[in-house]
Amino acid sequence: MLWLLLRRHLRSAWGTALVLALVTVLAAGAATAATRAIAEMRSEQVTYATEQLSPQRRDVSSRASVVPGGGVSADMVMTEPETAPAVPPEPTWDEFLAGMVRLRDGLPQPLRDVLGEPSFAVSSRETRTEQVPGSGIEVPQVVMRASARMSEDLRLVEGEWPVATPVRTTFNGPEGDEPVQVVLSRPAARTLGWELGGTYAVDVWKFPPLRVVGLTEPVDPDASTWYHQPFGRDAQLSVTPNGATIATAAVYVDPAMIGSLAFREVQTELWYPVAVEGIRSDDVAALAAQVRGLTHETLEVLPDDPVTLQARTALSDVLDALMSERVTTDALLAVLVVGPLGALGAVVVLAARLVVERRRPALAVLLARGATGTRLRLLTATEGLAVSLPAAVVGVLLGLLVRPGAVTGTQLLWAAAAALAPAVAAAAVTVPRTLRAERRDLAAGTGGPWRRTAELAVIGVAALAAVLLARRGVVGGAGDGGVDPLVAATPLLVAAAAALVAVRVIPLLARGLERLLSRRRDLVPFLRAARATRAPAGGVVPALALVLAVSVGASSAVLLSTVDAGVARQAHVELGADLRVSGPALGEEDVATLRETDGVAAVATAARVPETAHLRSADGKTRSVQVVAVDAADLAAVQAGVPDAPPAVAELARPTADGALPVLALRVPDVAAGTTGLVLDLQDESADVVVAGASDQVPGVIDAPSTLVLDAGVLAGPLDYATEPRTALVALDDGAEPARVAAALRDAVPGAAVDDRTTVAAELLESPAAQGIATGARVSVALAGVLVALTVALTLVLAAPDRERLLAVLRSMGARRSESRGLVAWEVAPWALGALVVGALVGVVVPALLRARVDLTALTGGGPQPALTVDPVLAVGGVVGFVATVVVGAVLATVAGRRGATPERLREAAE
Repeated sequence: MLWLLLRRHLRSAWGTALVLALVTVLAAGAATAATRAIAEMRSEQVTYATEQLSPQRRDVSSRASVVPGGGVSADMVMTEPETAPAVPPEPTWDEFLAGMVRLRDGLPQPLRDVLGEPSFAVSSRETRTEQVPGSGIEVPQVVMRASARMSEDLRLVEGEWPVATPVRTTFNGPEGDEPVQVVLSRPAARTLGWELGGTYAVDVWKFPPLRVVGLTEPVDPDASTWYHQPFGRDAQLSVTPNGATIATAAVYVDPAMIGSLAFREVQTELWYPVAVEGIRSDDVAALAAQVRGLTHETLEVLPDDPVTLQARTALSDVLDALMSERVTTDALLAVLVVGPLGALGAVVVLAARLVVERRRPALAVLLARGATGTRLRLLTATEGLAVSLPAAVVGVLLGLLVRPGAVTGTQLLWAAAAALAPAVAAAAVTVPRTLRAERRDLAAGTGGPWRRTAELAVIGVAALAAVLLARRGVVGGAGDGGVDPLVAATPLLVAAAAALVAVRVIPLLARGLERLLSRRRDLVPFLRAARATRAPAGGVVPALALVLAVSVGASSAVLLSTVDAGVARQAHVELGADLRVSGPALGEEDVATLRETDGVAAVATAARVPETAHLRSADGKTRSVQVVAVDAADLAAVQAGVPDAPPAVAELARPTADGALPVLALRVPDVAAGTTGLVLDLQDESADVVVAGASDQVPGVIDAPSTLVLDAGVLAGPLDYATEPRTALVALDDGAEPARVAAALRDAVPGAAVDDRTTVAAELLESPAAQGIATGARVSVALAGVLVALTVALTLVLAAPDRERLLAVLRSMGARRSESRGLVAWEVAPWALGALVVGALVGVVVPALLRARVDLTALTGGGPQPALTVDPVLAVGGVVGFVATVVVGAVLATVAGRRGATPERLREAAE
């Protein structure tokens, strides 16, 4: 019997089943894709955060000053000068490397999977060698090195690998006449002017010469091993204070030789490369704890070997910061997910009501024939389940198509919830006493005492949650991250409370308008106002769905605007101007060229003094400070509109009456604005200084502590110090296009890097967390639009039978089509307008509450908490889209209503 009724219902009214199926597909697909996207975003954020560290800081490493594996060390020197040179003993590096592997394999998960294949290298200090004529290198120097994985890291392209040669190790170091065999990279050899087979003297007394027996190239030039083996890929060039060119390269020797060659200045480095790809975000806390434990231990690699693992890494600090940032991302994700879920739940209830409404005659017959309420609820729940189960499967498949990957338990749980929700909703709205035909428009709409009590309870809980959330203050993160239940629940509670208030207030306003229009002689205006309160298009569920959908879209748009505004502000602070030019030294001609570029309003230069200065106070204290020279007057003009720009910069160009130099102090201990009696020592010159102002930073120039900022012209006077600027901050004319001016500046100063605010802002937003939040906000806005359309459509469809009967009566009385359209519009307009106003208010209140609780600077790149911002373009676009959706729905309902206003509907109305 049940199956026959179910099959008949599905065949006779497949349209309602299709609506329920579409809602289920949307719910299951969105849940599946969102779950996958959030998990991927968290994992990618772990990888991104750790990759911001250099391999030297990220990898687990340890240093020692002896050779591992029993190599030659300083306590094994031969003190007798007549001892003949001998080949040093071969160290047991294979055993030592195997010991490092065993040590790693004994660590707990997930730390064990994070650490890659270990390696180590032993190096000497930089040692000067003979200068090769014609190389252009005045100061050639090499680092002698032996690596445990030399043949794996380097590819021999010419010659052969080095072997050990006889050497005498004395108290003063290695001695001998036979050349030490070395290999080095081909680019390094080209830089030094060395050739294969050449022998080159070392500028150390009695040190054996070096013979190049092979040329190499890196197997993987981008591998992290080269950060632990500096100068191994190529020579590094630098310049001495007097302008001489220094070239430093690494030459590789046989492991047996390195102990004798490095002697008392052995530098051994062990390391495990770190790769966090594939680590789940849930494992971050455990990984951070394991890394901290590892860095607080001294582990033995081989028994009785003097080289132990005293691990050091910055990985745990990054992981701790990552968990702190997760508080922000999880809070925002909770708001972006919970709101749409609430609105989607209300839409599911509306779809279930539509199913029950279409089954009302059949259910009423069953009730009249003795069917119990439980049996009727079972029938509607079974029909809902028969529709939602296959729809949920389709939704999961679509979600996996959008976000491919293995199906997880969380995704199955959400899919099951999406499949069961329509069945539960259909059973809940099947109330036997409402199945019999009655004048629902004349029924009491205020509900009984239980409903009023429940509404007051929801409003009270929402108010309490909002107060608690506001009183907590901004929290940047603690513990293991995770979703704060209060943060997740408060937006939904506030929206629900606002919807309940709207449900109570809107009918009062509509009834007042109804009484006002009742005095008119024409019927239709009064009838429109009456329909606004008596038609079933209004009610708690549609109002809740509309308010939630609008508030979700509004809050997402406000959050997105706030984060974007915070990023734009931080980008302006980091850049310090409209454009920043940095790179090679900027001479007077270069600066003049920048000023003459079309679109440039002002240019200010800055230069760091390489020498450390000393600041003496009257109490005898001396502080080491860094000095930065700026064009004070120009900088004040360039940074007139830059946030956090110190106002005291303009005063730096004006010495005081007593000749003291004005300075700007950046976080100098015990130094504040107005401090006098200070003396600045720079090289051999001294000058009295007075602190014109104190600040944390000069945007775009420097934010380091213990820094003094002076005017370049003043610095060149009493302190007799000329600077060479390498940074120029550029202000643009009004209306100038930053991209075009930036391109012109690059042409004007070849080799210089030119950054604009758009580029810096993009860099601040490149993290997966920031991109995920931005994408989530945009998806929430789009989903809110879909939910508004569904809510309006379902609401109007629910009211269609009564509307068709009314339109049939009005047409028989000669009503015009325009009056019919107005009737439909009034049916939904008050609720739509109320939802728009209330939802917009909630959309502003929710981000304000979040801003009071969540540290949004984790997404903006730092700086102060961003101010709440409403993008007028997004606001106007949202209002226009909402109104368009409601208007289109009303027009379609009017067309359908005219077609349905048949004589049969007229007879139904008469009955």
